[in-house]
Amino acid sequence: MKKSKRIAFFAAVGALSAAAPMMKKKLETPEGKKFLYRTADVGVDGLCKTIGSFLPDVPRGDILDFSPESRMVGLTSFLKEPKENAKWHLGYSKISILPEDVTADDYYIGGYLAFPPNKAEAVLDDQMIRCIALTDGTDRGICVFAVIDCVGISNHDVQEIRDRLSEYADEKNIVDINISATHSHSCIDTMGVWGDLVNALKTNPGKVQQGEEDFVSGRNAKFMENLKSSAVRVIQEAVEDMKPGKLMKAVQDGSHFVRDKRPPEVMMTEITSLHFVPDDGSRPSRAVFMAAHPTQFGGNNKIVSGDYPYYLCEEIENNGENAIFFQGAQLAIATQRDSVVPEGLPKAEAIKQYGIAVAKFCLEAEFSEVKPILNITHRRILLNISNKIFMLLAKLQVLDNDILHSGDKQSDLMIISEIGLAEIGDEMRIALIPGEIAPELIVGGCFSEEESYDGKNWEMEPLEKTVGGKLTVIGLCNDEIGYIIPDNDFGSLIAPLHYEESVSTGKHTASKLLKEFKIMVDSINS
Repeated sequence: MKKSKRIAFFAAVGALSAAAPMMKKKLETPEGKKFLYRTADVGVDGLCKTIGSFLPDVPRGDILDFSPESRMVGLTSFLKEPKENAKWHLGYSKISILPEDVTADDYYIGGYLAFPPNKAEAVLDDQMIRCIALTDGTDRGICVFAVIDCVGISNHDVQEIRDRLSEYADEKNIVDINISATHSHSCIDTMGVWGDLVNALKTNPGKVQQGEEDFVSGRNAKFMENLKSSAVRVIQEAVEDMKPGKLMKAVQDGSHFVRDKRPPEVMMTEITSLHFVPDDGSRPSRAVFMAAHPTQFGGNNKIVSGDYPYYLCEEIENNGENAIFFQGAQLAIATQRDSVVPEGLPKAEAIKQYGIAVAKFCLEAEFSEVKPILNITHRRILLNISNKIFMLLAKLQVLDNDILHSGDKQSDLMIISEIGLAEIGDEMRIALIPGEIAPELIVGGCFSEEESYDGKNWEMEPLEKTVGGKLTVIGLCNDEIGYIIPDNDFGSLIAPLHYEESVSTGKHTASKLLKEFKIMVDSINS
């Protein structure tokens, strides 16, 4: 090396050495860390995009053919007062969907990504579908609310179950069918994401090219067929079980049961219960609405369990009532066992005791009667898929959601989903949300410009303001699209307290969903 070049080289090294502490200090600032996170995100997006570019895709429809009208239109008119001599009618049913060969066949546990995947090796309790059929005594039609013990159910599967019931629905005047999930992370995979993804990557591209459709995913085809046929059966049984009676409601402060793992630490801590007492003195039914993740078994779990919602329902049933559990707005809301479960219990027993504690709390509630008014409506929506991980899973054919092309590029994709609004009585409004929504989007309290990841204000009104009153939420209802996060706090998937971004359709999901919800509410008011 020439002398002049050596001098220049050592001068450059010296300059970098002198600047290194300053650069290190700058990268340790909040903005410097965000720069590193963004750089990492670019790398992850680039990797997913590169892999996706080599994957053939199935033929997809175009958004130009999309209609916002839902196949289940709900009730065509909204009542403000009960009809004369109107009376509630409610029917209940439940059914197990646990396979007999659960430890012999390939049944994957849905909820945690693991390599190798978590295959079911044992069974702790059961995996159920519970259902209520409800009408306010008018001839406007029957509404059905079913809940599956599972991590989530796609709108595609919900629509198929509705289609299988179409003739029966016409015969019985069923105008609305809703299917949600408890979101238990210890049940058999119903979404397809938690199976052998390496095998899917090796196998599914060839199946696409050959025009085959039996794609490799975490979903067991035999299990899913049984789930759908069982859903049809349990809905029919609930409708046939309908009896007149009195419906009552209770609201309790359940803040000691839950905690928030992600700022701004906004929670919907109220536990709402509906209690139906038939006129003929037969078994009452109780519905519990609560928001908290059933994730207590952890990421290496290979045991099938309904988690705390199962034990909550079982305890209510042991007290002589039918039971159903509805999951709420639980983006990062976790269970809080310390105050209600004795220390030192084995994990499975602690989970059981937590569910029992919540059930006993609900059984102590004081109820007031609910007027026989039932209103419900739906709206189909399109959400842009900007999350490259979600996009890769779609092209890998492990997801069962309905996805359309929205542009000229292969990566221009939108997912079809669904929102809804129900009213029970003259005070209880229920938002039907197709994923895991941040509570602050419902009740308010989103980050300000100074607090948010993007450094921007959140300008949209919360859904409670949109509907003009308090809201209860049924989350993961009629679809599972992942986490719904305020746009201004949608950060890096590797940033601390921002895990949820990796399991979301994208940055603008929340604002789009809230806009569509307002359109739906305005259409009711008009």
